[in-house]
Parts: sequence; C-alpha cells; structure tokens
Amino acid sequence: MDDVPVGTGALLGTGRSADVYALTGTDEGRVLRRYRDGGDTGPEARIMRDLARRGYPVPRVARAAGPDLVMERLAGPTLLEAGAVGDVTPDAAGALLAGLLHRLHVTPWIHLDLHPGNVVLAPTGPVVIDWRTAREGPPGLDRAMSALLLAEAALSPAPYAPGARAALATLLDRLGGLDAPVVPYVPEAATLRAADPNLSAPERAAVATAAELITALAG
Repeated sequence: MDDVPVGTGALLGTGRSADVYALTGTDEGRVLRRYRDGGDTGPEARIMRDLARRGYPVPRVARAAGPDLVMERLAGPTLLEAGAVGDVTPDAAGALLAGLLHRLHVTPWIHLDLHPGNVVLAPTGPVVIDWRTAREGPPGLDRAMSALLLAEAALSPAPYAPGARAALATLLDRLGGLDAPVVPYVPEAATLRAADPNLSAPERAAVATAAELITALAG
C-alpha cells in the first residue's frame, strides 16, 4: 500500500472492514487502524475519546485523519484467544461481557459489536476495541447484538461452539432485569446484523436461528 505512513511496520491483524499495522519511530507503541473502504475515522475517534474521559476502558487515541486512526497498542490476548486456550472459562467470559455492557450503558453510547474478539485482556484490565459501529442508542439493542454474536458462534461448527453457548447463557443471566431487557430488541438486532455487507451468505442465513436460540435460552 503506497499510502501507508513512513514508520509503519508489520500488519498485525485484519478485520472485516479495517487493517491494523504496527507503528515505529516516534509512534512506537501505537498502531495504525485503517478503514479499507476509505471512510472517516473521525466519529469513532470522538466516541473513544469521550469514553476515555468517562473512565471506560478504550485504547488511547493519538490522532485521526480520513481512514487512518492512530492509537495505543495494547498488550495481551483477546478474550476470544484466552477462552480458546482455556485461560478464561465460558462462564467468566459471559460475565465479563455483561459487566462491560453494564459499564458502557451508563454512557450515551452503544458499541453494537461487543464480542470476545473485541475485548483485549491488557495488563491493566479488559479494554474494548473496534468502535466503528458505535453510536447513541438503546442499551437493550446493544445487549441483544452481543447475545446474537455469541449465539451465532454457539451454532457454528467451530470447536469453541459449546463454550460460546455457555458464555451466552451466562451473559443472558447477568443481563436479566427490567432496566434494558434483551429479548424485545432481538428482532431489531437480527435485522441490523443481517444487513451487514461483510457477512457471507451462510452467516446471513444463520442470523434467524441465532435469534431463536437467544429467545429459547432467555425464556
């Protein structure tokens, strides 16, 4: 990529809509997150900075311009990686996600993609990453989306599917209550999820079944 800034090192990871590079030189200890579609990182950076001021665990933002977001480089595995090797139990993973959602929802923001792959277990504690889909909205929708993402994993052929189902059960139990009920928002979350252009056809077809699983477990 000819436009990668001078001082950019190795490609660290590739998500559905962005690539993450190590930075060197004066930016050592930071990463560059670049939107592949050339979108504007400004809204994501503003939300992250607001959350940081409120004490919510997000990476520190250095600067944002166009599709490029430069921010703190985090050390540690994701919650997904830690669960895969048995360092975190499914019950603990579900409880951790529920706690992060509860903390987030005292702010105006919702994440809409908060799943184990977007939680880094840093030495200072869990940190939530990838805020591109974040916006203001009802907490119930955010909670339903996190449940839906776990339900999709639980129904997949992946070896972590049983763990995802157990984590989902704990998440729903910890999110129980009348302050932001999950089940009424499952249809809206499913519609939003199915509209994601990054989903494959099989993933899109699995959304409805995942929604049914949430309703069954919550019932």
